[in-house]
Amino acid sequence: MEKKLLALLCSALLSASTLSVAEACTRITYATTDNVVVTGRNMDWDKDDALKLHIMPRNAQRSSEGKHPFSWTAKYGSVIAYSFNGRVANSGMNEKGLQADLLYLGEANYGEPSGTARTLEAKKLIQYVLDNFATVSETESALKDETLHMVSTQPNAGLHFMVTDKSGANIIIEIFNGKLKLYPKTGNAVMTNDPNYEAMSKIYDYYREKDLSRNMPGSPHSVDRFMRATGWLEQLSSEKVKDFINLVPDEDFAMQTRMSVLSVMRNVSTPFAISTARNPENSTTVWRGVSDLKNHIMMFDLAASPSTVWVDLGKINFEEGERVLSLSDGRIKHGDITEQFLPVATR
Repeated sequence: MEKKLLALLCSALLSASTLSVAEACTRITYATTDNVVVTGRNMDWDKDDALKLHIMPRNAQRSSEGKHPFSWTAKYGSVIAYSFNGRVANSGMNEKGLQADLLYLGEANYGEPSGTARTLEAKKLIQYVLDNFATVSETESALKDETLHMVSTQPNAGLHFMVTDKSGANIIIEIFNGKLKLYPKTGNAVMTNDPNYEAMSKIYDYYREKDLSRNMPGSPHSVDRFMRATGWLEQLSSEKVKDFINLVPDEDFAMQTRMSVLSVMRNVSTPFAISTARNPENSTTVWRGVSDLKNHIMMFDLAASPSTVWVDLGKINFEEGERVLSLSDGRIKHGDITEQFLPVATR
């Protein structure tokens, strides 16, 4: 058994060592005993990803692409972090506290659509999920029942996804031959890049026997980031820490949890503005996102800025039109930025 795990580990490390600069990201969920559920997500890239936040209203009309496109009406409003000038919905939360994120997965395979299966471009899956579902259970049921075939205009741009709700339920979504493979998980969860989630879980079982709290691997490779994030999550406190809570504004436990998750995301980050000439897989962490699903707060820690900002979904009127705010304009922003969005037409 151990020989098989070691072989899998070696294979995974080889795979991780060949990741391109576009592919090194991390996503976690931390669920406390006080019903506070916080997710974290790093965006690692070799250049500015042109991050813009979009407020997406309820009742908006959307459509998919591919051989058998379809349309839908957004049931819920959301805030979505778009990269590459609005081309990729990278991360987002809807008004019901459902969080969804995408990361690179080289093993993803889109295949060719057949029959009458409806086609949806993979980079639009986050928008589709946040428009239509309030919980992970709803998401899982719909994705199991619907005959969806995932497609991509960039076949080599493999993706996988994690969706989390405010109960602490998660579902990891991977794509093989265009079909969705679903991995439900309750409570703490981690997702990085290759290998696929099932293989990564087996590698984790191997590391767990070695006591991750004392033997965390330290490289920026996908397997090492997975194990390091998991090891730190296992050590986070699920209650107020009396030795530190006085440092937290209003001694707010939810804030303590958000900052704990942010510290984990910083630990699995890659330094800002590094040169990738020698190690092209070591791309800079350009931003970190932390979402509090109970309180509907989305925080953004920008690598090039000295301050952290946040959006409070509870203050947003999702009956109004789409609005946008750039976080890649080189301007220093502070604190609550909820009121700084502008209508899309005035961009």
